[in-house]
Amino acid sequence: MYDITISPAIESLRKEIEALRKEFLRLYTRKNDMLHVERDDLYIKYLNLIGKDKYEIFCLSVEVRALKMKCELAQAAINRNEHPDAFLINRQVDKQLKDYYLQISDQADAIKAAQEAEMINSFDLEEMQNLFRLLVKRLHPDLHPDQPEVMKDLFIQGLTAYRTHNMQLLREIIMRLDLNKDIDEFVSKGEDSLEQIVERLKAQIAEIESDIETLQATFPFNIRKEIMDPEWIQREKEEMERERRELEEQKELYGQRLHLLIDD
Repeated sequence: MYDITISPAIESLRKEIEALRKEFLRLYTRKNDMLHVERDDLYIKYLNLIGKDKYEIFCLSVEVRALKMKCELAQAAINRNEHPDAFLINRQVDKQLKDYYLQISDQADAIKAAQEAEMINSFDLEEMQNLFRLLVKRLHPDLHPDQPEVMKDLFIQGLTAYRTHNMQLLREIIMRLDLNKDIDEFVSKGEDSLEQIVERLKAQIAEIESDIETLQATFPFNIRKEIMDPEWIQREKEEMERERRELEEQKELYGQRLHLLIDD
């Protein structure tokens, strides 16, 4: 029986690789939590705390813009010694504001989805998030590039189940996995030297760290602190109420002016 001795240098590299793998998995899980759990949670909180008010103000601002444009078109017709055609004016304004109306529709859908998501009780939400983290850990293609197509399809089904809050389907998918199996190796050694594996892992870690830093600077992560601050929320609501009053006044003024221009 031969006594195989591993050199201290190789043993040191193996330990470094193991530590880097753990750090890679930690950061990868963190990034996925941000993308698929935290971002949704923050966005839902934002919509339900102040997003609905901002949506109403946006709708009101579009109304004011439409009335202003109609007044301008009506005045232009009068300047040409023509009687303003209300039907044609409305069609022209609707065409020009089409993109704004689409934004209104999209925001309305987002608010409805946020309200429905908020109805999920905290216990179910926590379970759903835990199941999704397990799904990512076991099946995400980036962590398991060599997995069979059936497992890739299973991950897509799980992702859809999570995003549609289909708890039952998500549970069934998780039950189909061998939960006792260790995490598959996500670094393919091949003929790479241990040093090359170390360098590749370091590069992957640096890339994920950069991705996380970029995410932190984007909405809604960049207002995470504010969303959790009741005083900030209150100040925002007060400012929006002031803006709403100003828009209501403009709406009334433009409405009266348009009425005079078209009726004259």
